[in-house]
Amino acid sequence: MKPNNEAALVAIQMRITLEDYQSERRLASRINELLASVKRRVQTDVPALVVFPEDVGLGMLFLDDYEAVKGCKSIYEAAAVLSQRYASSIRRAMHSCKVSSTRALLLVLGKKLESRYRRLFSQAARQHGVTLVAGSAPLPDSSRPGEVYNTCYVFDPGGRLILTQRKVHLIPLEQQEGMHLSAGRVEELRVVNTPVGKLGVAICLDGFHADVIETLVSQKARLIAQPSFNPLPWTPEQAESWKTGLWQACQQHPEVIGINPMMVGSLFDDVVIEGRSSIVAHVSRSRDGSGYLAQANSATHEEILIAEICT
Repeated sequence: MKPNNEAALVAIQMRITLEDYQSERRLASRINELLASVKRRVQTDVPALVVFPEDVGLGMLFLDDYEAVKGCKSIYEAAAVLSQRYASSIRRAMHSCKVSSTRALLLVLGKKLESRYRRLFSQAARQHGVTLVAGSAPLPDSSRPGEVYNTCYVFDPGGRLILTQRKVHLIPLEQQEGMHLSAGRVEELRVVNTPVGKLGVAICLDGFHADVIETLVSQKARLIAQPSFNPLPWTPEQAESWKTGLWQACQQHPEVIGINPMMVGSLFDDVVIEGRSSIVAHVSRSRDGSGYLAQANSATHEEILIAEICT
């Protein structure tokens, strides 16, 4: 680290399409292109924390079946295609784990998804020498048969997995009538030391809940990453409501800086993904008194936000 302890905080506002998930190689190329762009803008001797959006791993469910689902208009149609292709394996999982067909599908595809997600972002962190918050993916928990969580992995600059965080508060799309994910537990939240400071993760909606924020702050988190996926149009009302999350937490805890990358784009026609990424802090730490160290210009286009801080 440089003598004056400079560091770079990076929020990747990634615009996705289903074509990004044609193959593992194509997705790896996309991730590496984004990180190469980051490294061109950050001094080589300054440690960087890079945060990808929530659900960047969701499309990896389709890696082996891209040709079968590429014509689907909705995520439900795509899920139906996968359910037919893996019908026998799904039935076995439903019987052995006593779960719904939706959860069984995630269990069937989850083991390969986990290994790919881990490998992709571990290699990316190591190749580019950054601390990497790898958004999230729907991953099974091998220690809890039948459970699937919206899970975020964090990798150190050597590519080592240093934190596993599961989303605690689920939106309706993730609950039983949707993806039927499992909810994480507040008491299992952890923070981790990184070259840029002590880091906690609050996945999207978790960043709006005091129990999550207070747990991370009580463990001396100085950075909170909030990878997000907003499946709604970005209206003025939504933009204003977003300030009740991580921005507000930073006003209540001036020692904390928040990094909130938003996913934009679409996998299928029925889910619009929009959001305006930001890096936030207490108003006294921002030059203009707004509490924003960086903010995306658009809620629909790909952008990379970088804020330089002193640790």
